[in-house]
Amino acid sequence: MKQSERFLKFDPRTKLLLLLELDVLLFLGRSLFYETAVLLFCGIVVTIGGKPETALKYLAVFGIMAAVQQIADKRTEQFFFFLLYFLCVCVRKLLPCLMLGKWLIDTTPVSAYTAAMWKMKLPRSVIVTSSVIFRCFPTIREEWNAIRNAMKLRGIGISLRAVLCSPLKTMEYVFVPMFISVLNISDELAAAACCRGLDDPCQHTCMEPVQFRICDYLVTAAATGWLAVMCMLHLKGGVSP
Repeated sequence: MKQSERFLKFDPRTKLLLLLELDVLLFLGRSLFYETAVLLFCGIVVTIGGKPETALKYLAVFGIMAAVQQIADKRTEQFFFFLLYFLCVCVRKLLPCLMLGKWLIDTTPVSAYTAAMWKMKLPRSVIVTSSVIFRCFPTIREEWNAIRNAMKLRGIGISLRAVLCSPLKTMEYVFVPMFISVLNISDELAAAACCRGLDDPCQHTCMEPVQFRICDYLVTAAATGWLAVMCMLHLKGGVSP
């Protein structure tokens, strides 16, 4: 059995809906237990969706952030620990969104994403813009790796210590080339999209089937039901988890 056959394939529309609903769910609760439940749900979906290593990495980061937060919580009267506590909470809140976003980009071909957008009957301008942005993320990652390797050959490291100790040097040799590359990449991808007929109003086709499966309905129903319950609790003035 191939490795891809061991995992489930989700429709791009399901992935987008999960990303939207779980982003909302994450801010409807305040306790650490609730955030852990949201992250575990995301981890299960990402694991069965073909990226178990991504789920493990983000769960490990969440555990580290939670442990550091508990340590810093007892010393928040000191500015350093208060800042550390604040950063841990912010990072922890964003982890489910980042996990689902990375899963969406890594497991969704651009052609399937574009076909899903056409099936949703969105305006053409929205489809073209979002498709270019969607394709831009993997290209930016490749460009970032190339710049980082080039800087390593020149003896310039990219790390938190380098940013703190030599911010101007890091900005000059790393971030400025990165920003210029991003501008060039966006223009090239927009031109490539027009050459491929992405803005053509006629019906588009895709070699990969874009359709809802049983797993899409089950996961979407679970997330939607959870969101509906939380919204009802808030509307009735109940105590949020």
